[in-house]
Formats: sequence, structure tokens, C-alpha cells
Amino acid sequence: MSALAKAMQRVALPAARPGRSPAGAAWRRLLASPVARAGLGIVSAFVLIGVLTPALHHYEARTDADLTLRLKPPTGAHPFGTDTLGRDILVRVLHGTRVSLGLGVSSVAVAAVVGSLLGLLAGYAGRRADLVLMFCMDILLAFPATLLAIAIVAMIGPGLRNSLFAISLVSIPVYARISRSIVLALREREFVTAAWALGMSDWRLLRRHILPNCLPPLIVQTTLAIAFAILEAAALGFLGLGAQPPTPEWGAMLADSYKYFTSGAWWVFFFPGAAIMLSVLGFNLLGDGLRDALDPRLRL
Repeated sequence: MSALAKAMQRVALPAARPGRSPAGAAWRRLLASPVARAGLGIVSAFVLIGVLTPALHHYEARTDADLTLRLKPPTGAHPFGTDTLGRDILVRVLHGTRVSLGLGVSSVAVAAVVGSLLGLLAGYAGRRADLVLMFCMDILLAFPATLLAIAIVAMIGPGLRNSLFAISLVSIPVYARISRSIVLALREREFVTAAWALGMSDWRLLRRHILPNCLPPLIVQTTLAIAFAILEAAALGFLGLGAQPPTPEWGAMLADSYKYFTSGAWWVFFFPGAAIMLSVLGFNLLGDGLRDALDPRLRL
């Protein structure tokens, strides 16, 4: 082997190490941030609660009532106290994690897929498709997201499925605008022009070059949007438009307890509200950490 080949081999070896991949570097930057670690810990805790609680504890909401235990303060037997029907608030908060978190994640997943595809189509297909699609997105953005979600559920009826549809619909324009703006910027880059010149098909160009460059900001937006979706689900549940009784859902639990705000039964509304606050805080912190970790300017 010649001296030139040996030198090239020595230069190429560090780039082949898995630890030096962009994903690995982003993961190390994420774990190096105290804010991101805090958010990741909170989110992981809620995910574990939502997954393990139904498997470890069977709960029948329709038959859960004991009026002899009505509005009991926190004790050893009931660490979070009981509500107006004598139901254990800890049990309902834990089981409500699956409902509230599942609704938030599912609605954001639908919005992310649909909105990103619409944005890719608008940015890549041409002026006419861009004009039509973005005009529709502007119409949705003209209404406040919460009020639009409330109006949609009020028209089609309350329930978890309709809440998922409403929250997904009001979240689509954000993803469409983000992916469209990235595609419009990437279309002018040299590597896209070179791929076109080499005869690469539109589908392969989108899949191999454009879509991977759209993922970092979309991932960050997804994390932040889950926090928004949890708040939207809680708002719909509070208004009686989301999960219907006796389903344990944090917003619906607040709706059943706010009237006891001045009567001294603070535990009835404090713990569901704390669950909403902590989950939203966790996703916001994780989103902030991901935004810094996925910033291309920090890649060495």
C-alpha cells in the first residue's frame, strides 16, 4: 500500500466511528444540557406511568364510587385524597395519564404527518399548488387555535375521537408552514440542483435529500406541540367537550372540582392541575433542549 493510500485511510477512520455521527453528537449535546435532562426525565416518567398503570392496576371507572369517602383529605390510604364521589384521586390521575398523554401524542402525530406532507407538496410542486394549499392554511391560522378546536368539537359532538380530530386539524398549518419554508430554501441549494442535473426522480430527491433536512425542526416542533395538545385536550375536557364522564381525564377532573376551590378541598383540583402543569413543562423543556441539540450550527 502506498504512502498516499495509508494517509487517506488514517483520515477516513475517524469519520466512520459511530460516536461521531450527527445523531450521536446531537444526543450527547442533549444529555449535556441540564434543561434537556430535566425535560427528558419528566417526559419519561409520564410515559412510563401511562404505559404501566393500565397493565399493573385494573380500574373500572363506571363502578368507582363510594359516597362514604366523599371529599376526604390526603391520607395514607388515599395519598391524593378523594373527590366528590369518593373516588381515589391518585388512581384517577394515574389512569388519566394514558388518556391525556395519548390524546396529545396521537393528535400531534396525525398533524405532523399530514402537515409535513402538505408543506412538502406546496414547496416542491410549484406555484399553483403552493398558492392553493397555503391559502387553506392561512384560513385555519386566521382563527385562534383553541376557539377553533372548541367550535369543531361543538359542531361534531364531544368525545375523545372528535377531540383528537379537532386538535390535529388546528395543528396542521404549523407543520405545513415549517416544511414548506425549508423546502423552498433547499430547492436553491447546490446539491439539489446537482441531483436534478443527474436525473434523480422527484420522489427519490424528496426522500433522500429534502425530507432528512426537514426533520430536525419538525422534531422540535412536535415536542413543543405535544405540550400544546395536552393543554387543548384539558381545555376541551374542562368544557365538557372532550373525554366524557366517568373517563379519568385531567381536564374533566378539573371541571368536576373547580367549584370546591373556596370550600377548602384543595386536593380535588390541585393534583390534576399539577399533572397538567408538569407534563406541559416536561415537553417544553425537552423541546428547548432538542432545539439546541439539533441546531446545525453546533455540529462539529
